[in-house]
Amino acid sequence: MSNIPVHGEPAFLFAEECDRGTLRQENRDSILHVRIALGELLMVADGIGGYAGGATASRMAVEHYFAYLAALPHDYPAENAIREATAQANAHILASAREHDSPNVRMGSTVVVALLQQDANGTHAWIGHIGDSRAYLVRAGRLHKLTSDHSAVQTLLDHKLISTEEARRHPDTSVLTRSLGVLRDVEIDIEQHPLGDGDTLLLCSDGLWSFVSEREIEEAADGPVLEAAARNLLELALATGGHDNIAIEMARVIPPPEVPPPSSGLPNAFKWIVAIFLLAIASLGVLAYFVLLH
Repeated sequence: MSNIPVHGEPAFLFAEECDRGTLRQENRDSILHVRIALGELLMVADGIGGYAGGATASRMAVEHYFAYLAALPHDYPAENAIREATAQANAHILASAREHDSPNVRMGSTVVVALLQQDANGTHAWIGHIGDSRAYLVRAGRLHKLTSDHSAVQTLLDHKLISTEEARRHPDTSVLTRSLGVLRDVEIDIEQHPLGDGDTLLLCSDGLWSFVSEREIEEAADGPVLEAAARNLLELALATGGHDNIAIEMARVIPPPEVPPPSSGLPNAFKWIVAIFLLAIASLGVLAYFVLLH
């Protein structure tokens, strides 16, 4: 999908992939890209693995974020909007899980949301996340991780108790310290990031980053065709065995089209007509002068 920018304004290209992988019986990941009054909304949600209702929880997360955010006017403060949508989605998931005889008593979900906006200060992304679904930025060929996982392993990393390599093999890699649908009050981390021409934003579930190295993600996400880049990322995850569901949302900033310089005068054809007309008048004037002399 692509947007056609108006003169002087950048626009975005979008691509997405969502696959259950080769081992899971159902896809507990959900994705969303839609344009609303606040801007371009992208989401990835990953139902908590091993809990009944994970697919339901991730779907509810996407649906309730969208419903809340789509109802707001374009000038509503983005950070407030994301926090309020988080509270709404969390409350709905909790209420559904606590219904009488619900089969989804312990359902929950991660979420990473991006709201892309353009204003007088330029193009930027508001990124919010809970859990271990991530946001990355590819700029000038380099991959930058924009989010920090809410997980047991990330806590160990933050305290320098394990190395990055040890983290990849740690038995608690899937243990989350924060998710939607578990507690009545949940905090979402939100940051604003400026975006420039050529920047690529990637949202993904752990089905991608847990199995594909950051070097491989960097190379694939920076591909010249965004749809092909998303497909390549999915195929890299599947090539490792496809042990988990895989969700990918991507957006790339494209520069505005060049505006042709304003015409400095009359069209060429009209210029020739005027020139011939003036030449004819000048010739008649010279002829009349000689007639009068004789």
